[in-house]
Amino acid sequence: MRAKNEGDSERVHCNRCRSVTIHRLIKRIVDEDSDTIDSGYEVWWETTFDMLQCRGCSEVVLRRSSFFSETMPDEDVRFFPPKASRHPPQWRYHLPNTMRSILEEVYSALDAGSLALPLMGARTFIDQLMAKTVGDIGGFEERLKELETQGFISTRNRHDLGVALDAGSAAAHRGFTPKVQDVQVVMDIVENLLQAVYVNPVGAERLKKATPPRQQREKARAKSSAPTHRVQ
Repeated sequence: MRAKNEGDSERVHCNRCRSVTIHRLIKRIVDEDSDTIDSGYEVWWETTFDMLQCRGCSEVVLRRSSFFSETMPDEDVRFFPPKASRHPPQWRYHLPNTMRSILEEVYSALDAGSLALPLMGARTFIDQLMAKTVGDIGGFEERLKELETQGFISTRNRHDLGVALDAGSAAAHRGFTPKVQDVQVVMDIVENLLQAVYVNPVGAERLKKATPPRQQREKARAKSSAPTHRVQ
């Protein structure tokens, strides 16, 4: 049931908490009007704007609820920002600015309910990443092979990336209409590639520097276990 008065609480999805949480109605504005058409026939409409704040994290969301007399009892309810269909990874801030910008545009298209556009964006994204990593050495297949040769991806990853690229091409040129799960699979593949190229090497190098050298530990262990010779 929708909250009726400012200060009332209800359960609404929170993008920051990533779950349905208790929200407080902090402001409500109602806009309503009517018009007379066709020899006295009256139609009316009502739009309600609710500003809701999560009681857990304090994130604020705007809900717009619209009624129209000719489509009653249906109600058009929209949230701004919309419910995130997939949350961008926190490690995106480790990406080059251009790469991060394209990735965030893909996620924005997902949140807007688009399915074909994210696939096209993912294809463009993989294409640019390969160009930056291995250069413009030919078509997709040649560049995927070079990624594998240089150790960025495995043979299995190469196959998966080929599938993702073909899906993007089909959405752009062959009228392919993907399902939600299709897009999620492609985004999993894209994120795995990004981690392999930009994130994991940096994290592994940081871990390597922080890990004590094995040689020092072995020397200390050998010294402590050496036999003690007493002078007669």
